[in-house]
Amino acid sequence: MFFRDRLAELVHGIRYAALPPEVIHQVKRITLDTLACAYGAFHSEPASMVRAIARDLGGAPRCSVIGTAEKTSCTLATLVNGTMMRYLDGNDYYFGRDSAHPSGNLAPALAVAQHAGRGGRKLIEAMVIAYEVQLRLCDLTGVSERGWHAGTHVQFSSAALAARLLSDDRAVTANAIAIAASHNNTLAQSQRGNIPMMKATAEATISKGGVEAALLAARGLTGPEEIFEGVAGWNVIVAGGLDTDALTQPCNERYRVMDACLKPFAAVAGAMAPVQAAIDLAAEHRFDSGDIEQITIKLPANAAKKASGDPKKLVPHDKETADHSFHYCVAVALLDQACGEAQFTEAKLQSAAVRGLIERTGVESNDALTALWPGSSGGGVTVRLRSGALFEKVYEYPPGHPKNPVSDADIERRLIELSHGVLSRSAAQEVIDAVWRLEKFEDLALFAAVLKTGA
Repeated sequence: MFFRDRLAELVHGIRYAALPPEVIHQVKRITLDTLACAYGAFHSEPASMVRAIARDLGGAPRCSVIGTAEKTSCTLATLVNGTMMRYLDGNDYYFGRDSAHPSGNLAPALAVAQHAGRGGRKLIEAMVIAYEVQLRLCDLTGVSERGWHAGTHVQFSSAALAARLLSDDRAVTANAIAIAASHNNTLAQSQRGNIPMMKATAEATISKGGVEAALLAARGLTGPEEIFEGVAGWNVIVAGGLDTDALTQPCNERYRVMDACLKPFAAVAGAMAPVQAAIDLAAEHRFDSGDIEQITIKLPANAAKKASGDPKKLVPHDKETADHSFHYCVAVALLDQACGEAQFTEAKLQSAAVRGLIERTGVESNDALTALWPGSSGGGVTVRLRSGALFEKVYEYPPGHPKNPVSDADIERRLIELSHGVLSRSAAQEVIDAVWRLEKFEDLALFAAVLKTGA
């Protein structure tokens, strides 16, 4: 059996009826958190651009654009909604050999479920499939070590979930995976130096390709049989080696969706623990920024290397680069006791107070935190005052990690806050209520109708 067919067997072996209650609830938590990120990015430049493109291109108006009463084609809805979900850099994450923001799979899942007339149970099933495929690939490959964007794995998860929503035919899923893998490998240069706006569109563009692959496969288009194991296949050219047996093992007792970490802050994933530590120190000790002599960010070894290895991120000049700067995020968190949208304005980016703290900030590798990597992206902050006083806070497990989870109430609060200006308070509550009863919707079009504008 070709490897693509073995992967299709895994995908079709995941069924809603077999999912434990805690897995179903986790998908709802992720859905609510990811929708919050989408609403928070609604007025951003990239979101406005992709909505304009969708209007220009038209297409069958079958799938909803989050935050509006508009509908567009299945593929364009994936691009538009996926861009909004990713822009703030507030959606979930995972660290293996490669990193991931797997909640980006919600965009193709919502679009294809509407397109195919599926219900909430099928959407939940599709999300579990996506996380299983993507996070296994993150653990078993290291495409980012070879210059590929880690979002490359989304081509497999999006094609798999889309094919599963469209058809019960395993051959359709196998061909969708093969078609997607032929066309959607993505370079990591978009994450280097001054990060461009297109960062927000990376996973959305890849998953759009995955959806297109599934639609083509459902129509009968075939993909290469040896897309993985062939002499010019993905395993050889992109992955550089892959344990295919481990990737296609049936699901054990723990579904991989349970391993996702939710972000309490809109910043680079590895900064969650240091940012929380900075906020805690500022709240507890209320020191004046002018009294700070030195700030040290404590990180696992590879995160420390990443945090200090790109000079353009040390003093960022735009939002996209700032939210990937450990130095900036910790400095602004110490000053504002927050790290959200208000901390990435042009005025804040140019703030002399922020820049002054960045100049006094360094990064240090910590052995205890390194020992926990990649199972945890812990971190901490040490602040030394000019008086000699020393304050430190370290989180072995960052807020939002499965061992240090955010509450359902926190996620609800986040949606209400981030949707302000897009949804009215009552409309936001309607979205929250709809997500918690997602499995009750027999037609996703009825669920998607709740995601409209209501400001």
